[in-house]
Amino acid sequence: MLHARDRRPPALAHPRLQLHAVDFSDLPALPAVDHVYITLGTTMAAAGNQSAFRKVDYDAVMATARAARAAGASRCGVVTAMGANAHSRIFYNRVKGEVERDLQALGFATLVIARPSLMIGERQALQQGARPAESLSIQLFKWLDPLIPDSYRARPGADVGRALVHAVQSGPPGLQVLSGRALQQP
Repeated sequence: MLHARDRRPPALAHPRLQLHAVDFSDLPALPAVDHVYITLGTTMAAAGNQSAFRKVDYDAVMATARAARAAGASRCGVVTAMGANAHSRIFYNRVKGEVERDLQALGFATLVIARPSLMIGERQALQQGARPAESLSIQLFKWLDPLIPDSYRARPGADVGRALVHAVQSGPPGLQVLSGRALQQP
């Protein structure tokens, strides 16, 4: 059984998928779990300000991870971003780096961090609106793709998800960081 929690119910349905809309500031206890996959994130534009961004990209991620550890999860997969660094002067990268640092402190036997540069894919199923600047970047990335080093290439979100699941389920214990080619579909 797969349990998915989000701020709003997604437009997805499957008999083995249980969807739960939750308030991450008051996260209820999770059922017993083995693995947790955290793909929460927003943009500064969608959040509106740094405080609101931090509530999603740090507070909600950490609340989910803590709840999963309390429910027995020993393996965690999380999507952050290329450039994540807890000491960065860039707010976005600093928040992503702080999440990575603090997830490591929770004691998961396996922690897999996916660091894509730009994720591409369908957003309507996730009930996300169009992002004009992102659409332009995606077109530019597609045109320049052969010239861009692997670490900086845009990746389909589905490929990032598959690579994350594969690494969490079959990778060795400890910390793994996936970027570049490692984020291609296994």
